[in-house]
Amino acid sequence: MGAKHVVMLLSNAYAPDVRVQREAESLVEAGYKVTLICWDRKSAYAPYEAVSGIDIIRVGDVKSAYGLGWKQLVYLPRFWRKACQLGRRQAPDVVHCHDLDTLYAGWRLKQLTGAVMIFDAHENYSASMSLYLPSLFVRFLALWEGWLITKADAIITASTVLCEAYLARGISPVAVLGNYPDVKRFHHLPLAKARQARRALGVPDDALLVSYIGGFHLDRMILPFIEAAASCPGVHFAIWGAGYQQGAVEAAATKHRNVRYCGWANRDELPLCFQMSDIIYYGLRLDYPGAQYNAPNTLTQAMIMARPVIVTNVGDLGRIVETIDCGVLIDETTPQAIAEAIGKLEMSERRRALGGRGYDAALRSYNAEVVSKCLVELYSAIAP
Repeated sequence: MGAKHVVMLLSNAYAPDVRVQREAESLVEAGYKVTLICWDRKSAYAPYEAVSGIDIIRVGDVKSAYGLGWKQLVYLPRFWRKACQLGRRQAPDVVHCHDLDTLYAGWRLKQLTGAVMIFDAHENYSASMSLYLPSLFVRFLALWEGWLITKADAIITASTVLCEAYLARGISPVAVLGNYPDVKRFHHLPLAKARQARRALGVPDDALLVSYIGGFHLDRMILPFIEAAASCPGVHFAIWGAGYQQGAVEAAATKHRNVRYCGWANRDELPLCFQMSDIIYYGLRLDYPGAQYNAPNTLTQAMIMARPVIVTNVGDLGRIVETIDCGVLIDETTPQAIAEAIGKLEMSERRRALGGRGYDAALRSYNAEVVSKCLVELYSAIAP
């Protein structure tokens, strides 16, 4: 009998999507055949390719774009239809749906093929859309998800809070598989290289460098972080990222001599960005419903690089930092609160102690190797 065939559905072009890549590669290593059907909205990538044992099929003839809001409803059903047509030909044993916007297509594939269906909730989708869609559409998405998740044979989520919400509704099994870094790839670099990179930013060896590293989504409190620089004239601030707030971030950064916008850091550059920083900041809007479900890559990347964090005390983010004691929690993301938190980390001994606890926890539990093992165990249970 041949290997079990997994068809994954993804609504982006897989450029690649790191979480999806890790899961697919883990399944290939465990002996599964994996085909990824994804949506190339701008037809910018090869329609077919094989990478790391993963067969990738891109739907490129349904043209669309990102950031369309409710107008995406015009194009999304066409992608579902194409994905179902392509997926049915693969005769899958398992359909693995990444996020809510592929779940309907996965359910149709389950009906058509008799496959087992897994829903991989990268986030609380309806909550995450609350900053981008009218409230009526957000309520519809929540109802839509509530109906569709009852069709899944198993659910994966990156959030312990979201896991508890699913279990409270009587839905199981639910596995928490976080967005944790690969210890082998996210490695420490020579100290001289980090010092050289700091000097290139104009940061003296004995100065404190506080950094934000991540996307500029509307839920991120980046502008108050920049404003905190005015209260910390001896501290240097660096920002790596891109997204919705980019224009505002770049404009705000120019108003402070101790703030530097560094552009987007690709995957290979991330370890150096973290290592050259002394403190990592990650603030979320507390009026954003999705904040409690946010368990960011940035947090565990800071942990594996032994860097203390300043984060908003909310949901998964606050839970992890409080449990491990690897940083400073703030109850509001005001410039004053951020500046005060930085002041608590001025002593290098304090930073080393917090960073060391984060590093130990990352090696023990918060890493991609642990997540890979849990994913394969879940698959073995539902699709032996």
